[in-house]
Amino acid sequence: MPETPEDPRVELGRRLAELRVNQSLTIQGLAAACELDVSNLRKIEKGLGNPRLATVLKVAGVLEADLRELFGGLDPYGLTGKDHPQPLSAFNDTFWRPKDRIA
Repeated sequence: MPETPEDPRVELGRRLAELRVNQSLTIQGLAAACELDVSNLRKIEKGLGNPRLATVLKVAGVLEADLRELFGGLDPYGLTGKDHPQPLSAFNDTFWRPKDRIA
């Protein structure tokens, strides 16, 4: 049975938390530097919710993170519920309206 990939939000949060600790920052210190609520940053680090891309990029920028390392290897198919993507190959031709496709 194939292994279910981990939710990438959890791994991203783990990576951000590790970067924060490696910079010797508390969660309160990083939240202040990012101008975020501590509770919001805590949710991001725990992989909860759907943070805005701009927020994640701001945190990454403050931590001077390499975005390739931060996002590398994250599997979008690990997303759960309504966030789980369906690959284009899963959609049959009857799904598409004429205006959805480039001729």
